[in-house]
Amino acid sequence: MKSDCRCGLAIMAGILLMAVPAFAAWYQLNSGVTGPLYSVHFPEGTQVGYVVGADMDSLGGEVGLVIKTTDGGSTWVRQPSGMARPLNSVYFKDNDTGFAVGSAGAAVQTFDGGATWKSVTVPSSEALTCIQFPENGKVGYIFTHPRNPPSKVLKTIDGGSSWTAIDVGGPASVTRGGSMANDSMGVAVGDDGLVLATRDGFDNTEFQGARTNADLVAVAFAPDDPDRGYLVGYDSARGIIRYTDDFGATPWDSVRCWTVFAYRGLDMPGTEIAYFVGDSADKPTIGITVTPTYVYRTLVPGGLRASLSGIHFPNGVDTGYAVGSGGAILRTNDRGGLVHWVAEADDVAMGRAGIRVLSNPLRFGITFNSNAEAGVAVYDALGRVVVKQTAARGLNFLPLSKSGVYVMKMISAGSTATQKFVVQR
Repeated sequence: MKSDCRCGLAIMAGILLMAVPAFAAWYQLNSGVTGPLYSVHFPEGTQVGYVVGADMDSLGGEVGLVIKTTDGGSTWVRQPSGMARPLNSVYFKDNDTGFAVGSAGAAVQTFDGGATWKSVTVPSSEALTCIQFPENGKVGYIFTHPRNPPSKVLKTIDGGSSWTAIDVGGPASVTRGGSMANDSMGVAVGDDGLVLATRDGFDNTEFQGARTNADLVAVAFAPDDPDRGYLVGYDSARGIIRYTDDFGATPWDSVRCWTVFAYRGLDMPGTEIAYFVGDSADKPTIGITVTPTYVYRTLVPGGLRASLSGIHFPNGVDTGYAVGSGGAILRTNDRGGLVHWVAEADDVAMGRAGIRVLSNPLRFGITFNSNAEAGVAVYDALGRVVVKQTAARGLNFLPLSKSGVYVMKMISAGSTATQKFVVQR
């Protein structure tokens, strides 16, 4: 589905402008199944793709499910996975060669595009949550969610013929997922805000801060910048998103986002763009970054009740797929379309006389809402003008490169408002 009305993000004179379309930018595909779907992968483009999850056997138990499309999702065909356990993650090196992993150490491989699958022996009987081959198809990783610590990351250096288990996190840490930025750099995440980073393929790890005690479940990195990445999870109150632009050298930053019950999956198809999936009371939620630490909801089909777990943009930022409970598969051809945002925090930082600053202190610059077009000037602690321009009505972003205390003055319709704030980089 292509539409002449597209969501657009444009930088003009330092102001971030947002166009809000009035159509359902994600639309539902007919998967032909009703069980939960957890992971989606299109290896070489937007036509041949695979989805895994769970199906019901004749006795009412869950078994592994694989479905395949060769026409961009218009039709899906079941494949014989042979797995007696649900499958949590799928990854294909090309349209024919792929892996799927799941509960209780379940792992299968295909060399013929899923026509036949064979079991893969891995050194773990725990839940396998994510499989990935970051670069050349030889080095690969499987992340785990153990019943009890210690946690393990499984690694191959021969394309998946053999796997080695690596203990990570110590005797009390429980991982739930992870991702690699390349063959060496990556992060495993888990319970109580656990973030374990490696720069050498998990020969060594370091604990990083994420400013949360939530359970973290998934990670993604920018395709061309291993320092930039996001992680997602949830606690008893809501879903959380965290961001880094220095591979976690400083604590991962809070991200303001649409408040949901849980964020369960994400993908980062571009250096500046990431997508997040989850649910709120069984209503699907898909978010997209507008600035590095602000996420907007995108439009999903009305009336759909599903918890989304997986998302994948196979070929850039335009075409993407999301999957979830009840056999739900969604597709967008136009980046998803924006609705609006609600802060993860309980309240916005400031609201007065036309200025609504969305966070204070800040890191990358000032993100604020204006109730009308206005003249804006930003002064440093010495009273020098560092930014002076016209702000549009609605959302605006003023990038600032240096830490310090600033004052923003806003003049609109003869009235003046000021706001003091701090930038911490």
